[in-house]
Amino acid sequence: MSDRDVQLDPALPPEAALSGAPEGVRRLALIVATLYAGSWDDCAEDLRRRRAGKPYLYRIDVPGLDELAWLNRLKTYEAARGEPIASHRLQTAETRL
Repeated sequence: MSDRDVQLDPALPPEAALSGAPEGVRRLALIVATLYAGSWDDCAEDLRRRRAGKPYLYRIDVPGLDELAWLNRLKTYEAARGEPIASHRLQTAETRL
C-alpha cells in the first residue's frame, strides 16, 4: 500500500488515525505542531517558498513523502475532527523529557 492509499479516518481519534500512517506523516504532524504552532497553511507556504528558491523558515525534508499533499490531508482531518491531530503525540513527548 502506498502512502497515497492511506486515509485518515476522522471517526478515529488522532493517535489511532496516525498509527496507520507512515512514520514521516507522524513526524510532519509534530513539525507543524511545534514549529508552526499548528498552522498547516504556514508550513505549506514555507515548503512552497523553499521549493521556489525563496527564503523560508525551516528546512522540512521528509524523504519519500509528498509533504504538501499530506499537509492538506492532515488539515482536512483536523477540520473534520475539530481537534489537533498531534496533541497526544506532543503530550507524550513532553512526559518523556
